[in-house]
Amino acid sequence: MNQPFQFRRVQTMSEEKATYHTGSVLPASLDAFHQYPCALPYTDENYHPPGPGEVAQLIKLTGWSQNDAAKIVGVTWNAKKGASTIRKWKTDMSKDNYRPIPYAAWRLMLLCAGVVTVDESIADIGIKRKKSDLE
Repeated sequence: MNQPFQFRRVQTMSEEKATYHTGSVLPASLDAFHQYPCALPYTDENYHPPGPGEVAQLIKLTGWSQNDAAKIVGVTWNAKKGASTIRKWKTDMSKDNYRPIPYAAWRLMLLCAGVVTVDESIADIGIKRKKSDLE
């Protein structure tokens, strides 16, 4: 039977964190992403950072270009060459130029893709949203 998640540990600058590969089992739709551990809040004990496959699949399913994704998360991009940062996030973990996507950038992509909402994100971490004067 094909295992959907393969775990391994990676060392970041300040801590060791579990990460995972999904192998060939990637979400087939944006709705399916909601069921993956990478869509959980960072504070959830079951959260696991997305691997390059999830990053690439989210971009593919949204129909965004590499430059679109770069504009969303605020990294540099080039109209002709694309975005090296986005490429590094989509590169196989075994390659030297692989870089894990920061949680804030990943969460922003999930928000913009409609996989998660601001209200559920805030509720999931136990913060009450203040009513604004604009509502």
